Amino acid sequence: MQLSGITVLGFLATAAFATHNPGQSCSGSGYDCSNDFRSIVVCNGAQWVTAAACPSACCAWPAGTLAPFCSC
Repeated sequence: MQLSGITVLGFLATAAFATHNPGQSCSGSGYDCSNDFRSIVVCNGAQWVTAAACPSACCAWPAGTLAPFCSC
C-alpha cells in the first residue's frame, strides 16, 4: 500500500490536534494535553483526569518528546 503525502499530512494534523477533556471517556492508559492546553491529562483506564495544571494555556508535546509538559 502506498500513502500519498496528503494522506500522511492529514493524519499528522489529526494526531497533533487530538487532545482530550478531563472526564471524557478513554480506555487503556496514556497522557496528553487537555483541549484548552491548560493541563496535562492522563487516562486512568476509564476517563481522562487532570494530572497537572499549566498556567496560561501552555501545555506542549512537541514531536520527539516522550511526554507532554508545561512550557511556560
